[in-house]
Amino acid sequence: MRTIPAALAAHLAGDVRTVCTLWLVTRTDGALIGFTDFDQDITYGGQLFRSAGGYTHSQIQSGSDLSTSNLEVDAIFDSDLITPQSLESGLWDFASVVISLVNYNDLTMGAAVLASGVLGQVTIRNGVYKTELRGLAQLMQEDFGDVYSPTCRAMFGDAQCTTDLTPLTFSGSIQSVTGATQWADATLTQTGPNASFADTVGHRIPTMFPYTVQIVPPTGGAFVATGTVKDSSGAVYSQGTPGPGVFSVSPTGLYTFDITAAGGEIFIDFSYQIGYFAYGKVVFTSGQNAGFEMDVKAFAPGHVTLAMAMPYPLAVGDTYTIVAGCDKLFGTCRDRWNNVIHFRGEPYIPGQDVILRPQG
Repeated sequence: MRTIPAALAAHLAGDVRTVCTLWLVTRTDGALIGFTDFDQDITYGGQLFRSAGGYTHSQIQSGSDLSTSNLEVDAIFDSDLITPQSLESGLWDFASVVISLVNYNDLTMGAAVLASGVLGQVTIRNGVYKTELRGLAQLMQEDFGDVYSPTCRAMFGDAQCTTDLTPLTFSGSIQSVTGATQWADATLTQTGPNASFADTVGHRIPTMFPYTVQIVPPTGGAFVATGTVKDSSGAVYSQGTPGPGVFSVSPTGLYTFDITAAGGEIFIDFSYQIGYFAYGKVVFTSGQNAGFEMDVKAFAPGHVTLAMAMPYPLAVGDTYTIVAGCDKLFGTCRDRWNNVIHFRGEPYIPGQDVILRPQG
């Protein structure tokens, strides 16, 4: 049931109404920001509500049957607080919103709360953004609690994981930029543990000289040593001077074969060094991206690759902090972090392939 102050209710019952809406937005980073559809800024309850006349909103739909309340807002980018970069970076995701109605000619009449909820999906097109406000009943439609999963459900370093991230966090500055998601910093010399890679996909040897195959280790790791090399028929190759059934390999993982293997399929097992910061996180502390963060896709000593491009271009001199990551696998938790007692997954529970396969 909506409560309306008596003075405001009397004003709404009159023939002439001087009302506007106030939008109080609380972002997940704690920032408290107010907007109003009035043509002037309004200060109410000690909070400044900035005039943002460049938006329209739909009717508020709500019911008494616990169905989700919906409201859509269309607006142009006319505020320095809401930019395409801030929306794309997730700064406004899941922000809580309270919409109130006031008499702008007499704020002492109080406010009537029209709706509240959290911001949902945001779409951007041609300088206009659209967002939806999801009512509190939306929470009733979400699943809560843990589910079975082969990988760990804890966030690396949180209260469930308990791993101390302090000694795994480092600071630096960008020394050179390669593309939108890669940069170099020679001070990042950290190396991760070694791991084995079993090739189940295979590689096709070129039909023309040079008959080479370049190995690309996962997570931007570094090639360490070769393992078993065999063709599609299961014949195992030996290491030496390239010839029939013989290959050579460079320290960077470049495999060389001879013409007798041209066009054939080859399976290469090898060991590699895990990227120390792979699956970790970067938080920028200066430059245009200051305050924004991004996941690390891959890492090799001195070279960082992000999962996605930052809202603003990377620039030489931008400073950052970077923390090591975890791929949430049972073996990584046990062997690398020695934290298997806090592993939040079920790696040995049979999957659907076991349940559905023919029995007997």
